[in-house]
Amino acid sequence: MAIAQISQSNFELALRWYKGDPVSLSWKVIGANWTGTYTAGIYKDETAATLLATATVTATYAGTDTTFVFTLSDAASDSVPAGLWYYKVREAAGLTRFAGPVQVDG
Repeated sequence: MAIAQISQSNFELALRWYKGDPVSLSWKVIGANWTGTYTAGIYKDETAATLLATATVTATYAGTDTTFVFTLSDAASDSVPAGLWYYKVREAAGLTRFAGPVQVDG
C-alpha cells in the first residue's frame, strides 16, 4: 500500500480500473475519524456537469484510522466508457474530500 499525507482540504487520488469489472478500491486516513455519509460520482470532467456513473463509498473508523471503500458494480463499471474521466467523493454536507482522475481501460 502506498502512503500519502493529506490535510483537511480535498486530496487528489488517482484511480484506475477495467471497464465492466466490478470495482472495489480502498484507502485509509490514518489517525483521524472521517466517518460519515459520502456520495461519489464519475464525471466527464472536473466541472462535474456530466455524471457518467455513481459509486458507493463507505467510511469505517477502527482504532485510530478511517478506511474508505469505493465500489462500483460491474454494470455501473460497464456504463463508463474507456478513457480518462474525473471522480469526486463528497461528504453529505457537500465538502469534497477526495477527487482526481480515473482511468478506465477498455
